[in-house]
Amino acid sequence: MSTLHEVINSGQPWAADRAAMALQVQEALQTGQMSQDEARAILEDLVNTEKLEAEGADLQLRAALVFGVTQVLSMC
Repeated sequence: MSTLHEVINSGQPWAADRAAMALQVQEALQTGQMSQDEARAILEDLVNTEKLEAEGADLQLRAALVFGVTQVLSMC
């Protein structure tokens, strides 16, 4: 999940907040505090295209966020 950590340290609050949330969801999933369906719904919302386009102008950072969240999604 180093990609998500890089996004958190990007200095862009819109991306850092989403990356931190993805890591929290991953942890909740691993500890059984959240179901796979709940985790999938939250993670998919984090990379919702319309929301990202409205908030994130940095295409490279947006791509890194989507990649990192997709990695977490693949564990669901």
